[in-house]
Amino acid sequence: MDAHPVDPPTLSWPGGPALRQVAAAVRYRFGGTPQTLTLTEPDRPVAGPGLQAVWRWESVPNGYRLWLELTATGETPVTLETADVLTGPAPDLGAPLPTWRVYQNGWQSWSPTFARHMSDSIYADPGTPEYRAAHQPHWEPDYDGLISSEWVTVLFAPPAQALLLGFVTTKDQLAEIRLRSDGSELTARCHLDSVLLSPGASLRTEILHLEAGPDPLRLLETWAEMPHLSPSGFAATPFPLLTEGQEREGGRGWGEGPVPTGWCTWYYFYGENTADDVLENLRAITEHRLPLDVILIDDGYQTAIGDWFSINPDKFPDGMEPVAEAVRAAGHRLGIWTAPFGAAATSELFVAHPDWVVRDDEGNPVVGWVHWGVPCYALDTTHPEVLAWLGETFRRMRREWGATFFKIDFLFAAARPGRRHDPTATRAQALRRGVEAIRAAIGDDAFLLGCGAPLGPCIGLVDGMRIGTDVDPNWHPIFRYDLSAASTENALRNAITRAPFHNRLWLNDPDCLLVRQRGPDLDLVLNEMRTLTAVIALLGGLTLNSDNLPLIRPGRLKYLRQALPPTGVSARPLDLFEHEMPRLLLLPVERDWGRWWVAGVINWEDGTVQTTVRLADLGLPPGRYHVFHYWRRRYLGVTDDAVVLARHQPHETAVLLFKPVSDRPDLLTTTFHVCQGAVEVTDCRWDEATGLLSVGLEKAGQQFGEVWLTVPPPWEAVEVRVDGRRSPWVSPAPGLLRAGLMLEGRAEFTATFRKSL
Repeated sequence: MDAHPVDPPTLSWPGGPALRQVAAAVRYRFGGTPQTLTLTEPDRPVAGPGLQAVWRWESVPNGYRLWLELTATGETPVTLETADVLTGPAPDLGAPLPTWRVYQNGWQSWSPTFARHMSDSIYADPGTPEYRAAHQPHWEPDYDGLISSEWVTVLFAPPAQALLLGFVTTKDQLAEIRLRSDGSELTARCHLDSVLLSPGASLRTEILHLEAGPDPLRLLETWAEMPHLSPSGFAATPFPLLTEGQEREGGRGWGEGPVPTGWCTWYYFYGENTADDVLENLRAITEHRLPLDVILIDDGYQTAIGDWFSINPDKFPDGMEPVAEAVRAAGHRLGIWTAPFGAAATSELFVAHPDWVVRDDEGNPVVGWVHWGVPCYALDTTHPEVLAWLGETFRRMRREWGATFFKIDFLFAAARPGRRHDPTATRAQALRRGVEAIRAAIGDDAFLLGCGAPLGPCIGLVDGMRIGTDVDPNWHPIFRYDLSAASTENALRNAITRAPFHNRLWLNDPDCLLVRQRGPDLDLVLNEMRTLTAVIALLGGLTLNSDNLPLIRPGRLKYLRQALPPTGVSARPLDLFEHEMPRLLLLPVERDWGRWWVAGVINWEDGTVQTTVRLADLGLPPGRYHVFHYWRRRYLGVTDDAVVLARHQPHETAVLLFKPVSDRPDLLTTTFHVCQGAVEVTDCRWDEATGLLSVGLEKAGQQFGEVWLTVPPPWEAVEVRVDGRRSPWVSPAPGLLRAGLMLEGRAEFTATFRKSL
């Protein structure tokens, strides 16, 4: 439905929300004097000392687009501070403000993200300088009582009124949507970072999109799909949009290949790994026939942040080249971690080029972050020499080491506030210039993974993006209420709440999968490890393991295999706007031979609960469904209404398959993958005349699993064959058939049935 055009200062939707008394505002300095321009009508120029502003409105299907155009009119430069593309009181959503949910998107990869309840939220602001520097780039003293969301938010008043505000360009300015908890202010602000606008020069703010509708999750997905998110010069969408059940067909920077899988050094060795450790894990991957592609050498191989070709001789005595050659010889891709926008205070880079870093107003180097106790200064990515150095560094890694997978970390350092070589560049532009230099150097056939990254300026440049905190050997963070702290719980929450970005903005990276047994280096119990496995598998993004594989119990490797390969399609967090910790993921799968749904039902509580899963809550069509509990390998029967998990254990994710009931023998599920047929079943054929059901299976590596079939009366099983050879089978319950097999690449599973008299 088209938005109904109305005269300002009101934006409204027929039968929907209304934004009244709206305005725009620009804050700047001219001749050293602070100035403010307020605009209350679109397309009417408003002039102040040294600056003219025009507020632009555009009506689009279901909503509006708003932006500001600024022109310096004086004889001296104007210093631009902020531009409010929209400001006014909170909208009328037809429900009291305390009942609202507000999607709060964090600034960078590790920043907390969730649909926040306006009352009784899980969020507690740590309020420390370190937290503000890492996660609140626009902090100011009046932040008390303010909810700030980077680039996009959805305001939802249950049960059916939602309003999205999201910037659909993101490359030039950092932007936020601010909401006062008392409803007195709703502001969409672009930060202009005290940049200079020369006489006669013009600047356009980022473009704000507003859209209303009854489904807040779909509004968020629609925003992520909008082609205007990608700046000019790049593909409209980095990856093709997928309908339910489709597999990813490739994307910019990764050709036609699958979603990356791999092994990472970090979450076992934490930077202490040697070249021998990498080679031993490489041999274990081959020995266990694990379908892992990338071998990612994470932090610790270098002598200092910034000195990327100064290899630590105690860990890599022969340098990086022999390890790189071994990785390639084994048929894998070499991945390299860097933190490219930092220079350690002790690095040769900083000693040689102290003029390459961002400076504060007193001329001191700006600290990007502190790395294992060592300050790392923020590189000035507007400096031509820095950009040239970045290009040469990454070209050398590609040329000399053969790296084709690059994880670039701590990217927020390039967006630290301070004085830069180019005084006309915003923080967003500085960050983007640095990422552009890396992208150009590695080429389009390499995979670029952002991490610790302010999200917006990276759109269209990175192939993958970390969208949560680090996983951790612990379920809860050490500081329980710090939602940004490393922990499995925090990592999974962000991975779920940013699931709508996957395959729309980039490929999501939920961080590494850990499946090793509980011990001194891992405190996850079985249910927690299974939840990590289930959520990563259901979200369909990058899947990298980070265990020490030579020491892992072989039985634990089955969990890794059950998450491989990634589907490339993300489950939807159906209750994203109901619970701050979403509990219900749903992956619909549709193939020529059938349709089924895989649900992940999460118990975040520290105690056992009873959970009821209703078909209506899943949005399934009316009908009768078989239900299968994946982890417990248990058939739960047939339902047309709901399933009750009487003992839903602490931190357990029940993975439930729902398959429509058929009147003839049919494939129920397989156990080779958490998504149960979405990746390993290539076809399923039924021949009524011969009573033959044929299931094609294909999966890289070597893995034991089971095929489960439903056998409704009057049918009964006669025999089962695997690749033409008879195979044993059992009937675990009336109307069911189960048979196991070792899948090595491909297999043809057949079952013959006859009608009983």
